[in-house]
Amino acid sequence: MFKTVRKAVRCYLIKDNKVVVTKYKKGNRKEGYYDIPGGKIENMELPKETAIREVKEETGLKVKNLNYKGHMIIEYPNRIFDFDVFVCNDCEGEPQEFEENTAEWIEIKELLQKEKILSNIMILDRFFIKGLVNNNCSFKMNIQVDDEENILNVKYEIKENNNIE
Repeated sequence: MFKTVRKAVRCYLIKDNKVVVTKYKKGNRKEGYYDIPGGKIENMELPKETAIREVKEETGLKVKNLNYKGHMIIEYPNRIFDFDVFVCNDCEGEPQEFEENTAEWIEIKELLQKEKILSNIMILDRFFIKGLVNNNCSFKMNIQVDDEENILNVKYEIKENNNIE
């Protein structure tokens, strides 16, 4: 079975055990779900440029010192998202509200207990976060999910000395 592949980015803004998330508003097919800022890489755009643009469009924040951390594949029954993942702990501004979503800082522990979270949030779990926040580590991750965002399988690799880039 052929699956459509969408190349995109996610940018984890993390500071003091909090992360910036977006929450989809009523009328969106993902209504009520929490997500990490990011989106589709446009034609001729570099992944880092996409991360900076998408964070600004979805949260109102301007990122500083953006770092590439790894690669994440999220595979649904009929499509695949191929993400370049960035992390940032320095940004300007405050999260804002937009037509399709609101943006906010939330405690990571609280976020992980929410009922409606997209599968890319699972990387914030204590078992996986080392590859995301440790400056000397990078990661590769593959997550298989069903159409209701239930995680079916996870494979990951954390590399020391940030050899992925």
